[in-house]
Amino acid sequence: MKIKEAVFVASFPKAEKCPKTKIPEFAFIGRSNVGKSSLLNFLVNRNKLAKTSARPGKTQLINFFLINDSFHFVDLPGYGYARFSKQEREKWEKIITEYIVSRQQLFQIFILIDSRLDPQASDINAINFMGKYQIPFSII
Repeated sequence: MKIKEAVFVASFPKAEKCPKTKIPEFAFIGRSNVGKSSLLNFLVNRNKLAKTSARPGKTQLINFFLINDSFHFVDLPGYGYARFSKQEREKWEKIITEYIVSRQQLFQIFILIDSRLDPQASDINAINFMGKYQIPFSII
C-alpha cells in the first residue's frame, strides 16, 4: 500500500477522549526514545509529521494520525524511562493500558525494541501484557 496522505488528527490525554470512529488503528509502542515517532515519519515519508526529540519521554499523550483517509497510526507514550518521577511513569502506564484494553478498533500493536540491546524487562512485560489480553502484536 502506498501512503499518499498522512494528517495529524490530535493528541489525547486518555483513551476515553480518543476519536469515536470505526477506523482501524495501528499503534506503536516501545521504550522511550526507541524511535516510534521516527518510524512513523519514515512510513509516511514525511520528516516532521510525528514530533521527535533526542530527549526521552517527549511523547506524553496518545497521538492520532489519519492515513489515506482509511486508518489511524497511533503513537503511544514510551515506557521504561527512569528520568521522570515514578508517579509520572505510572500515569503514562495507565494511559497506555487503558488505550490498549479499551479500543475496539485497535487492529495491531507494533512493539519497537532497540536492536542494539537485549530486550529489556519493560519490553518483555509489554509482550507478556499483549499475550495476557490477547492483543495482536508484532515486534519491530
